[in-house]
Amino acid sequence: MDDNSNNPNWQDKLLGGAILTGFVVIALIAAVVTLVTWNDERTADRASSQIIVGSFFHSPTQTQPAHSTN
Repeated sequence: MDDNSNNPNWQDKLLGGAILTGFVVIALIAAVVTLVTWNDERTADRASSQIIVGSFFHSPTQTQPAHSTN
């Protein structure tokens, strides 16, 4: 069994390993969320582009400027 007194930097290695493990876990969670929502984002983009295009073609009529009587 290793004795920690032989390695004075064991706390640093433990902290470094914990930080590295945290980064890996965050990267894995981000990858899973990205894969799960991938199709939803593409569908949302398509729907929002249809709304934007539709708003250009179906805009309300512009009001005519009032004629001034000089």
